[in-house]
Amino acid sequence: MAVTTTPDVYELARKILSPIAHPVSVTASAHAGERSCGTSTLMYVSHSPPMIAIAEHPGSRTARLIRESREFSVSLLHDSQQDIAALAGKSAAGPDKLATLKLKAIEPPAGLHTPGIAGSLAVLWCRVTDTLPTGDHELFVGEIVAHHLEETKWDPLLRYRRRYFRIGHWTSDESPEGYPT
Repeated sequence: MAVTTTPDVYELARKILSPIAHPVSVTASAHAGERSCGTSTLMYVSHSPPMIAIAEHPGSRTARLIRESREFSVSLLHDSQQDIAALAGKSAAGPDKLATLKLKAIEPPAGLHTPGIAGSLAVLWCRVTDTLPTGDHELFVGEIVAHHLEETKWDPLLRYRRRYFRIGHWTSDESPEGYPT
């Protein structure tokens, strides 16, 4: 195995992390009259209680709002929502990024403040349970306290090798118990 050094600190990440397929999601947060969102990487970290982890750039407005509000939402995008992924990944002026970018929102359940993205496969509303600095990102672990599932949609938007993909076709029957969840 050859190890290369290069002045481009992200070259290795682009090469070795891009083959990790993952769902495309939009993480949002809101606090004190501000709303923001961005694309993020996520994974589940606990079944009971149900918990997920997201990675955000610590200098982003979304990360700041998550730290201040101690809550966030994650919207798992449908394969027809590639344009939303592109928009959410950009900066926007004003206190409400969703409104500035004309992203249609799902308002949060009672007791929460963060919107979700309308038309998504699922929206997961989370309360932060842990935060951890990780290299050039900050990891937020959140317990899912509410959710919205769009039962009529099932085609997630995926990211693989720095491109968007559709899921393709099933290769097995659903596992009745255990892995995969």
